[in-house]
Amino acid sequence: MNTTERKPLPYLIAAAVLFYALHWLAKLFELAPDTAVNDEFGLAKFDWMAEHWSDKSLIDIQFTSLSLTAGFIGVLAAFFFFTRKQDKGVYRTGEEHGTARFATVEELASFQDQDPEKNMIFTQRAQMGLFNQRLPYNKHINKNALVIGGTGDWKTRSFGKPNMMQLNSSYVFTDTKGMVIHEVGTILKEGGYNIKVFDLIKLSNTDGFNVFRYMNKETDIDKVSEAIINATKRSDHQGEDFWAQAEAFLTRALIGYLYFDGKVLGKYEPNLAQVADLLRFLKRADPEIESPVEEMFKQLEEELPGNYANKQFQLFMKNFGGQTLMSVLAIISSRFSVFDHDDVRKIVQRDTMEIEKWQLEKTAVFIHIPETDKSYQFLSSLLFTTIFDTSIRVVDSILKGEHETAKKDNLVHLQVYGDEAAQIGKIPLLPQVISVIRTREISIKLMFQSHSQLEELYGEKNTKTIINNCGAILYLGSNDPDTLKNMSDRTGAQTIQQTKVSKSYGQHGSSSESTDSLKRELLDYHEVATIALDEALLFLNRQNVFKDKKYRLEEHPRYGRHADSPTDPNWYRYKRYMSDIEEWLENVDQSNQVEISLEELEEIALPWDLSA
Repeated sequence: MNTTERKPLPYLIAAAVLFYALHWLAKLFELAPDTAVNDEFGLAKFDWMAEHWSDKSLIDIQFTSLSLTAGFIGVLAAFFFFTRKQDKGVYRTGEEHGTARFATVEELASFQDQDPEKNMIFTQRAQMGLFNQRLPYNKHINKNALVIGGTGDWKTRSFGKPNMMQLNSSYVFTDTKGMVIHEVGTILKEGGYNIKVFDLIKLSNTDGFNVFRYMNKETDIDKVSEAIINATKRSDHQGEDFWAQAEAFLTRALIGYLYFDGKVLGKYEPNLAQVADLLRFLKRADPEIESPVEEMFKQLEEELPGNYANKQFQLFMKNFGGQTLMSVLAIISSRFSVFDHDDVRKIVQRDTMEIEKWQLEKTAVFIHIPETDKSYQFLSSLLFTTIFDTSIRVVDSILKGEHETAKKDNLVHLQVYGDEAAQIGKIPLLPQVISVIRTREISIKLMFQSHSQLEELYGEKNTKTIINNCGAILYLGSNDPDTLKNMSDRTGAQTIQQTKVSKSYGQHGSSSESTDSLKRELLDYHEVATIALDEALLFLNRQNVFKDKKYRLEEHPRYGRHADSPTDPNWYRYKRYMSDIEEWLENVDQSNQVEISLEELEEIALPWDLSA
C-alpha cells in the first residue's frame, strides 16, 4: 500500500475550527429550555436550537465542562484524520494483469480505403489502405510488413499474389520457383504493366542488370564495392581487418577504373564481368616489369589526373605489395570467378531493368532466385541495393522539384515483396533503408519461414530494427520455438479469474471457495502453435491482435484471369533476349536463308563496299 506524509498545518486549522464550533453549539444546547418528561432524548432542544441559533452571539469564550468536552471531540476528530493511513494505490478491477483481447472486424475496418482496389490484403476480413493520404490521420500506419509462415502456409497464395492482383502500385517480387510471373502475368499485362524478369535460376530468357548504368558519381563506387563484398563473404568473421581493408582497396580500384575509363570517358559500356578480366592481368609475369593493369591505371591517370580509382590503386600497391598482393588477388578472384560463366557474363553486360522508371510507370519485376544454390545470391543482393538507392534518389529529386519531367503527382508506390527472403541474401543497409522509405512511397514486405531465419541473416539488433519498422506482422504458422514464443508474447496478457474450491469430508466436513485474478497470455505458446491451417494472426501497430481466416485467392475479383497450370489459357509466356544478335537471329525468317560463297557475293551489286 502506498502512503503519503500529511502536512500538519491544515489539520491544526481544522482542529481549531472544530473545537470552537462544537464549543459554541454546546453552549447553545445549554441555553435551550428543558423538554417535556416524555421527551427522553431531548430532541425538542435541537428544534429550539434550529429556531433560535441567530439569537446567540457568534463570539463566546466562556467555556463550560460540556463545551470543552464537545470541543475536544472535534480536536480528536481532526487528529484521527491526520494520523490515519492514506492509500494512494491505483486500482483497475479486472485489469490487474493486462487488458489484451482480440480486435474486432469493426476496429480493423477503420483502416481500410473506401476503394477496395487501393487496399493491401492481409486476411479474409482484414485489409489496410495503401495510401495514407486517403486515410484519417489517426489511421496512418507505415506499409512495411513482416510475414511469418512455414513451408505450405500460403505465404504466396494468401498474401503475395492477392496483393499483386490489386494492381495498385509497382511491384518487385522474389520467386524461388519462377512460377508467379506465369500465374499473374496476364493480369498484370492487361492492367498496363511493364513486366521485367531477372532470372538467376535458368540464367537465360531474362532481362539484364548492369549496375554501372546506375552509377552517377564516384561515391557510388564505394556503395557497389561494399555491397559486393558484404554479399559474397562467407560469414561475419572473415579474419583480420588488415585483409578486409586490402580487399576493399583493390575492389574499389578495379570498379572505379571501369567507371572512369568506360563511363566517364565514354570509351565503352563497363560491366562487372570486366573486373574478372582485370584480375587476370594484374599479376606481374616479371617482378621488374609492371603488369598490363598497372599500365592501364597509369594511362587513366594521364587522362583523368587525380581520379579516385587510381588513388585507391596506389594505396593498395603501396601498402599491400609482394606476397600480400597474391593473397588478396586470390580472395577477390574467388569472388568474381562466377563471371567466367558466359551466361552470368551476359546477364550483367547490358541493362534492360530501367529501375529509374519503376515509380513513374506501373512496373512488375520478378526476381527468380534458386532455393538451394547461393552462387549468384550476391547478384540479387546487389540488385536490391541498387533498387533502393536508385528509387530513393529519383523520388527525392521529384519531391525537391529537380526531376526533369516528373512531378509529385506522378509518383507510383513501389511494393517490394521478398518471398522466401532468406534466399535473397543479406541486403546491405536494410535496417536503415526500411526506416526511411515510408516518405518515398516505397514499402517492403518481408516473408520468412521463421523469426530465426530473419535473425540469422541480420543479427539480433538489426532484426529488432526491422520488426520495429513494420506496421503489420502477419503470422500464418510456424514450428520454430522462438517464433511461437514471440507471437504469444505479442498477443499480450489478459486478466482472468480463477475460482478455488476446497472441500474436506469427515465428521466435521467443511468447504471453502475463493476467487483470484491471474495473468494469462491471450494466446499461449501451444495455442499459437496449433492454430488451424486456414487461420492467421494479424498484428497492426497499436492494435489488438486480430484472428481470422487466411485470404482465399479464389475470392479475388481478378481470379478469373489467374493461371494455375501451363495448360491454362491465362498462362503468361515471355521472351527475353540476351543480346542484340540473339534477338536478330530469333526474328530472322529461317525459311528464306540461302547459302552463298564470298565469290558469288562479290558478283552481286551491293550498295556498300565489302572491302571496307
